[in-house]
Amino acid sequence: MVSYDIQEMEHLNKDFRKRCTQEVEKRREQLKIPDGPLEFVYGYGSSAAGIMLIGEAPGKDEVRMGRPFVGKAGAILSEILENTGFEREDLYITNVVKYRLSREGKRPGTVANRPATTFEITNSMLWLIGEILLVRPQLILTLGNVPLKAMRHIAQYFQATQEEGDLTELQKSYYEEYLNMSEIGMCHGRQLTCTFKNFTATHIPLYHPASLIYNRSLRKAYDADMKEVQRCVVLLSK
Repeated sequence: MVSYDIQEMEHLNKDFRKRCTQEVEKRREQLKIPDGPLEFVYGYGSSAAGIMLIGEAPGKDEVRMGRPFVGKAGAILSEILENTGFEREDLYITNVVKYRLSREGKRPGTVANRPATTFEITNSMLWLIGEILLVRPQLILTLGNVPLKAMRHIAQYFQATQEEGDLTELQKSYYEEYLNMSEIGMCHGRQLTCTFKNFTATHIPLYHPASLIYNRSLRKAYDADMKEVQRCVVLLSK
């Protein structure tokens, strides 16, 4: 069911893993990353359904099993699948940062998760762009602020790397719309249009489902956003 070029994806992962590691190693002390190799988990899935799901970074369960959105994160994925009507194998699933964002835990010898830094988001951007260009999704779902920031960086990148005369007024409006979306609270559930080299995709930013645990008042907004996802999936399937 995989529709993208597997060899190209393997080459992309190998190349950017090396680049990413080199840049992170220069800042390991600054990022307070524990000793040891970075724990990478690559994107996985199919492009058959035209849907790409982007999270922040893999956790310990994903590292252990070598797949994104498994273990506790799998419950998050199950809810999204239930709302879209697809199977896990139908989607391409990845994270902005491909290695576990770890720090030393409170107890000696333990490791805990931490948020992605701006450096780590921008350092991972070209890798994510490469995945998007290979998968060519029709619909991109991002969970939380980190993937949203990554998509803003991608919009800035494509805007900056194109000649002024090559941008249509519509494309300019798409980019400007992204640059105004700094937080998930400003644009959750909205259908945004993102333009790439030779195709466009619909992007719907979503609250990270884990945020509902800490802020139950978000449930109503999250449920409404998932209905928007359902409507978009129906339109794409026609």
